[in-house]
Order: sequence, then structure tokens, then C-alpha cells
Amino acid sequence: MVVGAGLLFSAFALNQYQKKPSTLFSWSIENNTQELIDQYEEPLKIERIFQYVYPHEYTDGTLREYAQILKERELSLYALDGGPHWGTTEDGYIEMIDFIDQTAAFNKAQALGTKLEGIVLDVEPVQAENWTGNETEMMKRYVDYMIQAYEYAASKGLKVVVCVTYWYDEQFSDELRRLIEEGCDEVAVMNYYRGKEIEHIETEVAMAKDANKPILNIFEFDQPDHEGLFDQNTYFEQGPDAAQDVFKEMDRHFNYDQLTPAWHQLR
Repeated sequence: MVVGAGLLFSAFALNQYQKKPSTLFSWSIENNTQELIDQYEEPLKIERIFQYVYPHEYTDGTLREYAQILKERELSLYALDGGPHWGTTEDGYIEMIDFIDQTAAFNKAQALGTKLEGIVLDVEPVQAENWTGNETEMMKRYVDYMIQAYEYAASKGLKVVVCVTYWYDEQFSDELRRLIEEGCDEVAVMNYYRGKEIEHIETEVAMAKDANKPILNIFEFDQPDHEGLFDQNTYFEQGPDAAQDVFKEMDRHFNYDQLTPAWHQLR
């Protein structure tokens, strides 16, 4: 009877799993993004939008209106941008600071509810032209720049989310820890390898726990091109329901309240 009761409880717990809030990456503020939100906000429990946007490019009020729409839907909005040079060259760092200034300037001109909550820095030094042969030096420079940018953004009242690839811990564990502890409010892991999500984010979750910081597991949905993106890297065929089932397994495995999912290139 005790065993049967345990099995019954397990089945009940499985069916009663409470979805965690999630984040949607968006590449346009046009109607297709709002259609995505309409389609997935409830089933995926979307509560944040990471929007690719340069605030100074929207002087016609479009961004303000978009932020207002999201506010009415109780969705928070972050500005997203980046490039490998942002973390590897002085000129790139200056461009990153300009992005922060643009976001802060936009907020200064807005009512409280339509402000951008923060920024998302998608800076991947591995894509820099001179990465090969200079990996250790460039990784240190990247983390140094990100820490400086984080401190600057914080002085402007902006939260900072930093995107990282899932394999940094294999070669740059110390720098990754420094980045999580000193260079962001939240780390977002591009965990693009179906079937190995738990294995590939173990270290990052442990570091986030140590730092008491949120961590995002990003699921990819782009169509594979079999050059830079392969079938194993994406849920293009499997869809968001399959990805959400995987996240349930991850959530139970790690048991960390601040681990949440995000959806990249969802169509």
C-alpha cells in the first residue's frame, strides 16, 4: 500500500507541475512578434520579452507604443544587442557603452510603466576573427569588458543579462565564474544540444547557485542549415511542447528556483 501510494503521488506531482515563467527572444517589434505572444504567452507562460532593438533607431514613437502594449499585457521588456567585437576590441566596447546610453536615454524620456527593464548582451568572443590562437587572452578581455559594462549599466538603473555558450566551462571555467559573479544580474545559456541539456548546463547552474543569481536555459527553434546549425542543435521539428517537457526534467534535476526557460527563434 505504501508503494502504491508513492506511485500515485508521483503521478499526481507530474501532472500538477507548475510551469515557470519564461522569456521570448524577439527580432522584430512588428505584428509577427505580437502574434507569437498571442500564440504562446499562456501555454509557455511568457513573462518577458528580450527584444533586438537599438532605441535610437525608433524616434517615431514605435518603440514607446510597443512597450506600452507589453505593459498592458504585464510583460517586461529588455533591449537586446551585441557582437563579438563588443567584448574583444576597444571600439566594440565603446559601441556597447553607447547601446547602454541609448537604453538609459529612452527610459529617461518614458513613463515608469513603459521603461525598458534592462539590457541583454549577446556578445560571443569566439566569433571574433582573431580568436583562434588568442583564446585565453581574448576571453579575459571579454570578461573584463563585460564587468565594466555591467557596472556602468547598473549606474544607469538597468539590469544586465549576459548570453554565454554552453561550453565555456570546458576551457574557461575561472573566467566564466568571474563573469557570472561580477559581470551580470543574470546569465543566459545558449544550451543548443538536444538530449544533453542537463549535462551541458551543470556547471553554469552550480555557479549561478553559488552567486545566488538567475539563470536561463535557452532553447533554439531555428531551422537547421547543416552548416552552423544542425538538427541536434534545434527543436525546429520537435516544437516548443517537446522543449518544455525537457525543461521539466531539468527543473526537477536541478531544483533551483531561479532556473527558467527561454525560447529563441520561435516561429
